[in-house]
Amino acid sequence: MYKLVAIDLDGTLVTDEKELMPKTIEAIKEASKKGVKIMISSGRSFYRLEKYIDALGLRKENQCTICFNGGMIVENTTKEILYSKNLEPEEIKELIQLGKTLELPIMIYTKNTHYVEKVPEVVEKNKKNLKGMNLKKVRFDEINFNEEINYIYKVCFIDNPKTIIEKRKEIPKEFFERYEITSSVPEYLEIVKKGIKKSEAIKFVMEKYHIKQEEVMAIGDGENDVEMLSFAGLGIAMENASDFVKEFANVVTTSNNHDGVANAIEKYILRGE
Repeated sequence: MYKLVAIDLDGTLVTDEKELMPKTIEAIKEASKKGVKIMISSGRSFYRLEKYIDALGLRKENQCTICFNGGMIVENTTKEILYSKNLEPEEIKELIQLGKTLELPIMIYTKNTHYVEKVPEVVEKNKKNLKGMNLKKVRFDEINFNEEINYIYKVCFIDNPKTIIEKRKEIPKEFFERYEITSSVPEYLEIVKKGIKKSEAIKFVMEKYHIKQEEVMAIGDGENDVEMLSFAGLGIAMENASDFVKEFANVVTTSNNHDGVANAIEKYILRGE
């Protein structure tokens, strides 16, 4: 019996239009009634996940959410931060300089704010994603990163997928050794502190709630999901995931636009196959 289901958001839990399917809402609510912990596990900030938490009925005691690819874990009801690991000021400055050297648009994430010097074209075009985003235009060199309100949990380089693929090849090897560099969607290159992974955040939650590895199910589609898919007792990749991501999963469900999460939960949780 699975006691914890960790679910990625973009490309997994929601459709390409960033909407929850009715079947998904129903399946998650039914699993939750059975006492299964349903945990959104995303690269997003908590405030940008709250509408989904509410729609799924997950604003419950002892339910939590993984944010920033594992950089923060938040209790859904009290909003207490159970775990938090931000980048150091010198790391942030180094990553900003890297983005400028690569000539890539940069977005940096605090707990409640997205800072940009210029809004990336990809972000500006995506009206669905832009809605509800607390986006502030500032000069990065004017931000005091030592102030708690300006703690940075993730640095993102954002451009079209082809450019991201090409520019990624230009990043010096030492950056891959000193940071976690991954993607949740093809337009984003996401950088967090070394050791920050969704799988590590899941381990923290497992220990807190006395859950065994074989009692964990994980569902995802992106490069930033591979560790949690390979770690979970049952790793489920979305049909829309790349072949690379699918290699780390035990099984593949239908796509995010065709009730993939609902179908997986119904099969392995509600029917217990």
